[in-house]
Amino acid sequence: MRVCIDAGHGGRDPGAIGRQPFELAEKEVTLAVALLLEQELEARGHWAVMTRRCDRSLSLSARAAFANRLGAEVFVSVHANAAASAEAQGMEVFHFPGSPRGQLLAGEILRSLLRLEGHRDRGVKEANFAVLRLTRMPAVVVECEFLTHPAGLEFLADPESQRALAERIADGIESFETHLGTP
Repeated sequence: MRVCIDAGHGGRDPGAIGRQPFELAEKEVTLAVALLLEQELEARGHWAVMTRRCDRSLSLSARAAFANRLGAEVFVSVHANAAASAEAQGMEVFHFPGSPRGQLLAGEILRSLLRLEGHRDRGVKEANFAVLRLTRMPAVVVECEFLTHPAGLEFLADPESQRALAERIADGIESFETHLGTP
């Protein structure tokens, strides 16, 4: 399967910033998980391409145009969530409204992520995000956990957790592929 992986934020846009018990920017987590996801997918025989491989700024429309130009079969944008309350926690995956294949992809990825213990199921949700609206293939935004929740921040900063996230996202993509009947 041809997968375009988008490490959310980057460059001048740090994304969310977790501050307790230490400081960590979303753009750092997303790049780490995305690079591991690329390795994981390629090790499984998939073709994976990254919208960014370093800390650089990239517009949302450029991310979608890149995936469209390369003919990706799925687009996965990796993110970490934030909330005003430090109590908010869990994982959720967004797809574009009215996209049954996007909804299927989101559901398979979330189901796989929730096999990691101790994470709240925040559900599959619809959103009119630019990267979902402008891509021509099933596309999702994966919110891996909350940077603003102390335990979530520690989970997201841990290299073993990052690898586990990449493996679970890859599992979800493969489950989606199986449901479509793609060889």
